[in-house]
Amino acid sequence: MFPLSPNFEKAVADYLYLLEKGYPQKSILKIVGDRYQLVSTERSMLYRGVVTSADRELRKEKKPEQLHEGVMLTVDGYNVIRTVGSYLLGRPVFIAMDGFLRDAAEMHRSTLKKKVLDRTLDLLINYLHSVQPAEVMVYLDEPVSKSGDLASRLNETFEQNNITGSALTAHSPDHHLKAVTQGIICTADSAIIDAAQVPVFDLAKALLDRKFHPEFLCFAGFLV
Repeated sequence: MFPLSPNFEKAVADYLYLLEKGYPQKSILKIVGDRYQLVSTERSMLYRGVVTSADRELRKEKKPEQLHEGVMLTVDGYNVIRTVGSYLLGRPVFIAMDGFLRDAAEMHRSTLKKKVLDRTLDLLINYLHSVQPAEVMVYLDEPVSKSGDLASRLNETFEQNNITGSALTAHSPDHHLKAVTQGIICTADSAIIDAAQVPVFDLAKALLDRKFHPEFLCFAGFLV
């Protein structure tokens, strides 16, 4: 597990207090991060891991614990792939206060190395086989390098494994995911979760739980 600063728990408490008071998140991040001399990874963990009580309740209502056979899935491709990839690389991965698994890697538009990507896609395909969804739609960010190649590879893999589905690139996958009105969305992106019109499943966590049964750092443990 990533070694945290001795004052990280205090930083979480201060950050949550100010967040609940409605102060701008980025301003809070600088104030609290500077006060407790947090490194960039810890600041990213605060930003993605601390969630107000109101948002926690709203997101909890949208979050099913498991998937059922025959469901239609719309997947935030890079969100899921990068979170799983971060875990496989030994980078900090944690359960935020809203119950969703997130990473602190700040990968943005970078891509995973082939070995890690191969392993991630294997985990995805094996999980989909176990769930047997009616259909899978995967959206990938077009601006990310080699997204077209990854979409083609996913489409070939789906066909080879008799999985009904497709992958495609989009300039803004968020827009498509927020517009979904049937089935279930798979993402841990807070903006998409908040705007979602359908249930939101934590696919990255499900993939890792099924294979590794990991013990993640859980931000709920910081709540009083």
